[in-house]
Amino acid sequence: MKIVRPVLERFPQELEDQAHADCKPIPMKTVLFLCAETFPPPYAFLDKVFNTFLGMNGFRMVWVMPSLETRKMRMVTWGNNPVILIPKVRPGNIFCLFQDYRQHFQYIKQASLSALKQHGPFHMVQVRDDPAMAYVAWRLAKKFRIPWVYQVSHLKEEESMMYCQMHIYGSRIKNLIKGIVGFFLRNFLLRRSDLVFPISEQMKETLAGYGVSRNSMVPVSEGVDTAINPRHFAHDTERIREKLGLQNKKVIVYVGTMSRFRQLDFLLKAFKLVLEQHPNTHLLMVGGDRKSEDFEWLKTKSATLGLGKNVTMTGWVPRMQVPAYIRVSCLGVSPVPVNRVYINSSPIKLLEYLALETPAVATDIPEQRKTLLESGGGICTSWSVHDFANAINNILHLTQLERGAIGQHGREWVRKNRDFLVLGGKVYEAYRRLFST
Repeated sequence: MKIVRPVLERFPQELEDQAHADCKPIPMKTVLFLCAETFPPPYAFLDKVFNTFLGMNGFRMVWVMPSLETRKMRMVTWGNNPVILIPKVRPGNIFCLFQDYRQHFQYIKQASLSALKQHGPFHMVQVRDDPAMAYVAWRLAKKFRIPWVYQVSHLKEEESMMYCQMHIYGSRIKNLIKGIVGFFLRNFLLRRSDLVFPISEQMKETLAGYGVSRNSMVPVSEGVDTAINPRHFAHDTERIREKLGLQNKKVIVYVGTMSRFRQLDFLLKAFKLVLEQHPNTHLLMVGGDRKSEDFEWLKTKSATLGLGKNVTMTGWVPRMQVPAYIRVSCLGVSPVPVNRVYINSSPIKLLEYLALETPAVATDIPEQRKTLLESGGGICTSWSVHDFANAINNILHLTQLERGAIGQHGREWVRKNRDFLVLGGKVYEAYRRLFST
């Protein structure tokens, strides 16, 4: 199946004017960005905000990222910016854990020194998520007397400790050590950073409870590109429907990873209840996970519940094709577990649904509650199989016209609050204040 690339509209002029109105020019600054995401990163936020928007407003990024495709340090470009790739170190058994982390730290240090030699001096250093990278950033900032920024997109250390509690993903002792060591190192460094970008207001409160100054934190949630025209995908959606046998079906879509930590058997159980009222409904699960056993586990759960012919799991699809799969559906779902990791998150899938005028049902974590209550783009419900199924049924009972109106409300809210231009302006303003102090 061939799916064409989406046509990008111009950003709405009033949104573009608003974003640039807040960007008072400052002299060109070069930033060393130590990023934990594997290159090329799966998150458009990093490219659209840091590479593109900030690049147009006086900031040049020099990236350091791990790569699965390299065994030694090498240089590539991403957009107009250089990227120094380092080998991705995957910790092995418990006996090799500290040796593996020492190797990871050495790669980061060597890449940072190479970046300084080739692209320095730097005016600022920023890190995303990795405590080892944060340690290097802190030391560089002290040595060169420049500010440093810590971006926290996910509480990975708490998640590692939860793996231990849930008996998933390998050695319990290894996960516990990784979680505890990373937790204390991360919080130690967060308290010493000049600026912190937590991914949500709830995460700001969580980090404040760990001793991080509220005055140093500027929450920057996830975003999407609302320049993508939802109606562009009509031809591609018909191809998908035909290929997957979804003609005349009411399709519910889930987009994202399929890891066991996300407890997606919850969604399958809710969908089984939905079928009792809407037997002509189909669940389309778009995405995969790096661990093939997770995908197989979920397929087994689906078969056990007798959902085989009513559920399609596509596996991983290219990022540019995801909007077409969303537009196939009449409803998007975001069943995020209500635990101490995910209550701090900012799910992208919900924003993607709304940006494509697709109503949504989501579980009650702070970011999803705020988005759906303020936008009117769907229903927020508790982490209950019956409540989640009832919310889906309520939207499916609506006419196509009524669902379309809900989707339009959602898109308008996302356009005004979570477009990459809006978030870029927020990051820029935080940078500007940092350099003006």
